[in-house]
Amino acid sequence: MNSTTSSPRQIEKVSSDNQVIGFDLFSQLTYMAILARGGVGRDRLLEYCGRQKFVTAVFFEYINLMARSMGVEYTRAFQAVAQKAKAPRIRSLLLRFSASISSGSSESDFVLSETRAEGEHYRNDYERNVENLRKWTDAYAAVLVAVTLIMVVSQVSSLLGSTSESFIYLMLFTLTGVTSVGVYLIYKVAPYERFTYDPVPGTTRDRKLAKFLALIFGPAAFAVGLLLFFVLTSNDVSPVRSSSAVFILLGISLLPSGYLASRDAKKVNKIDEELPMFLRAIGSIAGSAGVTLTESLRRIDSASYQYLKLPLERLRTRLESGLPSSQSWETFNRETGSELAARTTGMFVDGVEVGCDPAQIGEICSDYAQDITELRAKRKLTSSTFTFLTLTMNLVMAFILVFVLEIIINFNSKLNEVVSGDSTMVSAQFEAPTSLTAPPGLNIPQTQDLSAGLDVFQMTNMGSLQYTIIFAVAILTLANSLAPKFSEGGNNLRIVSYLSTTSLCSGIILLIVPPITKALLSV
Repeated sequence: MNSTTSSPRQIEKVSSDNQVIGFDLFSQLTYMAILARGGVGRDRLLEYCGRQKFVTAVFFEYINLMARSMGVEYTRAFQAVAQKAKAPRIRSLLLRFSASISSGSSESDFVLSETRAEGEHYRNDYERNVENLRKWTDAYAAVLVAVTLIMVVSQVSSLLGSTSESFIYLMLFTLTGVTSVGVYLIYKVAPYERFTYDPVPGTTRDRKLAKFLALIFGPAAFAVGLLLFFVLTSNDVSPVRSSSAVFILLGISLLPSGYLASRDAKKVNKIDEELPMFLRAIGSIAGSAGVTLTESLRRIDSASYQYLKLPLERLRTRLESGLPSSQSWETFNRETGSELAARTTGMFVDGVEVGCDPAQIGEICSDYAQDITELRAKRKLTSSTFTFLTLTMNLVMAFILVFVLEIIINFNSKLNEVVSGDSTMVSAQFEAPTSLTAPPGLNIPQTQDLSAGLDVFQMTNMGSLQYTIIFAVAILTLANSLAPKFSEGGNNLRIVSYLSTTSLCSGIILLIVPPITKALLSV
């Protein structure tokens, strides 16, 4: 039996994208550097690394399994696992580790140098991705304007009679494809990292409640909105105004969930900003005073931490009550809901357990958390600007599409009134007397020629055009709720926050623009 199939985790499932595994690899090497400073042996080092929840931990789990259970030499185990790694960065690291063992070099020095190199590599990749994200967000805004103008041109062309309905459908398909590609590119170029900690047993209260409200009220509001849409359209209300019920009800129903998700994301960001100071403080107290982590927590002034205060007090209470340390710290991580907190505290606690200097570990964990926080601040600068621009563009683009549509509907209605009301009078004025014979060479204009000229400005089916614009607004609403989330990162519940805003904006536009346009044209 293949040795790499005896573990519940599979190497083949690890991504081959260096960008995807970069965050986990940097965290894994930082954890290894902490254990190496404590003088942990090779077998225990691999064992501890294989227990972690990082996607890269599976490689060290297999190496430890092959070396301890099957008696394979470490160098050969590293090489065998490296051959199965799809990510070039992982493969290169394992091969270098194997070469270092063969040469008899110090494992501690090798791990520390690799950690520094990987930290610099991750920082450079992150900054490059942020710069690419800035360029692509600008391109997305430009593409959004372009596809909206294409839809406007297709509307006007349909009024002139120069295009068919199939051309409008083609433009709608183009709008869908272009916006989908734009959203996907933003998703790919944005730095890949996890912000929130979401274990299977549970997560933060706000996150649980936000997910519950979104799953309950979102589908219900959408179903009620569709029912109102069919009822209103059956009562001769225009499809554009009737569709506003779907958007408005969906937006209102998602507002509580979106607010909770936004509040949770803000809390996690603030906790991440306070982490470096906390890790440095607890490490300094435990190292200088030579006390346990429980005593160090007792001596820390929790009032100096605005967002970590309550989780720290609960953690200290659990530890003082004699509860297991691992379970107490895991509960602390779930209460914070921060992935960065879960990783750094796990590094710190394991380092203390294996006998590392707490002050030294606190410095390493604090520097790691500070680096991640500073990089995220650079990303936030780009994503916040893009978010504001996207929400504004969604409002403006929906307004343009609906406004032009209402102009065409009103103009077409006026033309129909002119043609139907004056066709008899125009025919009487231009029809030649039947008792007279026209002189040679004299052409008398006929009624049907004038009508044919007026037919150029008539729309045969306004309903299809209205439904096309409704679908276009829906596509823009969804795309403009996904793009800001992908640029910002974080939990997927952030999509609900942006979807509630864009849905409300689109619904209000669909509701108020038709009567306003009609009033303006009637003046």
